[in-house]
Amino acid sequence: MFQLRDLRRRAALCAAVLGVVALAGCGGDPEPVDSRVVVLGFDGMDPVLARRWMDEGKLPNFSRLAEEGHFQELGTSNPPQSPVAWSSFATGKGPGEHGIFDFLRRNPETYTPNFSISENIPPDRFIKLFGLQVPLGSGEVLNRRQGEAFWVKAERDEGARASVLRIPVTYPPDDIHRMLSGMGVPDLLGTQGTYTYYTTTRLGDAGSSTRTVRVRPDRQGRIESEFEGPPDPLLESGEPMTVPLVLEPAEGGALVQLGDDEVSLEPGEWSDWIRVAFDVTGPVSVTGTVRLLLVQGYPSPRLYVSPIQIDPENPAVEIASPSGYAAELVEDIGLFHTIGMPEETWSLNEEHISDAAWLEMEKTILAEREAMWFETLDKNDSELVVGAFVQTDRVTHMFYRGLDEQHPRHADTAPEHRDEVEWIYREADRILGETMDRLGPDDRLIVISDHGFAPFRKAVHLNRWLVDNGYLVLEEGATESDVIFSNVDWSRSRAYALGLNGLFLNLAGREGQGIVAADEVEALKAEISAGLAEWTDPESGEPVVRRVFDGEAAYRGPERGDAPDMVVGYHRGYRASWQTTLGAIPKPLMEPNRQKWSGDHCIDPALVPGVLFSNFTPEVEIGGIRDVWQLTRRQIREDES
Repeated sequence: MFQLRDLRRRAALCAAVLGVVALAGCGGDPEPVDSRVVVLGFDGMDPVLARRWMDEGKLPNFSRLAEEGHFQELGTSNPPQSPVAWSSFATGKGPGEHGIFDFLRRNPETYTPNFSISENIPPDRFIKLFGLQVPLGSGEVLNRRQGEAFWVKAERDEGARASVLRIPVTYPPDDIHRMLSGMGVPDLLGTQGTYTYYTTTRLGDAGSSTRTVRVRPDRQGRIESEFEGPPDPLLESGEPMTVPLVLEPAEGGALVQLGDDEVSLEPGEWSDWIRVAFDVTGPVSVTGTVRLLLVQGYPSPRLYVSPIQIDPENPAVEIASPSGYAAELVEDIGLFHTIGMPEETWSLNEEHISDAAWLEMEKTILAEREAMWFETLDKNDSELVVGAFVQTDRVTHMFYRGLDEQHPRHADTAPEHRDEVEWIYREADRILGETMDRLGPDDRLIVISDHGFAPFRKAVHLNRWLVDNGYLVLEEGATESDVIFSNVDWSRSRAYALGLNGLFLNLAGREGQGIVAADEVEALKAEISAGLAEWTDPESGEPVVRRVFDGEAAYRGPERGDAPDMVVGYHRGYRASWQTTLGAIPKPLMEPNRQKWSGDHCIDPALVPGVLFSNFTPEVEIGGIRDVWQLTRRQIREDES
């Protein structure tokens, strides 16, 4: 059974075995470096919470770093979303230059949302014969972020070898000394994390990240089903490849057979990694890795199967640079999650798994990340080391309800889970301390977060506000609309919301069915902004929107063509609803957020700054996350000189 201590033990042993372990694919054994610039990210670390627990003596290593070096708030991006902020961190540019404005980007022709970080371009030529399609050439994966990352510049301009681990918006990987891609890496289905849930009972509608399979046991309790993988790439029909899945009663739980593997699980227990081979038509197979959770035992079993990770030893697409680096990591620390956002927050939001089970998964991911982080530091073969731990962000998203007594889900959060945000900050402090212990006397350390946090108490249906105020018009007889504006009359609609902060005009000549003329734009934006500024919560009288930013003014640069026309900065406690992000229009104007995703940061950026710590005093003023790029490059140049 999988043990977290195994990863930490392996990480601790790395320094002792470096002399005999070959750096496969990394060009032999590089000479140790004399000094390094180490940039350590804790996604979502909030300065207010950090100060509170530093003052209470709960974060001794952060306190020591602040006292001996430097600590300040760090301005975030606009909007304060992780892919936007980390892109600014990497490039030193704003969204108008690097082109990432949200987790989602819209297709103006069809009004549909797409993933903003990366894009898969399939082969454009096939031979089709007898139901098969044989590609002529290979496809391509593009990182949609524009602008050169500072680690690429450091290698080229300063000759500084760079090791970059799990930084968001780094898929596909850059061709540098060492990189493991972060946010953007898909699962084997090509999504950002689709899990499968087997149940004997009927469930309501689930989210788009969920595949729910209803199963029936025979008289002995045996369940025979299939586990679906990706579509067979050689079949014109796109039929998915499958492996058999069998579930049957066992003492204390259930026996699960998945493909060629068999595992016995008790309720609430996670399996170790299982490698699943999907046979492509012909002599080829594609492998992925999954973990199983027996959510509930017999007589009504429920089985959770994680998203299918790209197998790091046999990757279907490149997730690391050099190409053998992911497999090398497996040799050092064992199998690990490869998907860019592995914390399966939606399964907890849908309450398909428990708080305890989700936290156990989070501890596993955290242990994997620190094992590879410490392994990299112990190699001491890179002048620049950059890594991010996103667990501070994910735990705060899901357990802010424990901190916030006003949240609708605070009362039903078990007492033992109300301090989970403090727990993950303590874990960050432990990782920081172990990092500091590994630094040489001339190493420079920079610790950052991309944004802070706020409570998410009420979900705001921005498209409903646009309907109620006459800017977005439903088709005759419709009172609401499903995702992607299914019931919208575009011939009469002037504005729409999509994504977490974006508001777009239905501009003639740009949108597929645009009607707003160019000479109407400024007046329409001013009118909508004024209306949003007056919007108050009918229950509390509090304002809902703090600021509305004009996209034309906020985003300068060659990529602003994809930018929203207006950016909505919500007040603390409010955030765009999940329905808004995908272009749906429910009947309510707003409603209590009754989901476990209870903290957020997609509000006015002034309300959610991040943090900056360093073991030296910066010589230049650092106002925001895009300035860290220049700070880091300055330290690299000083080392080289």
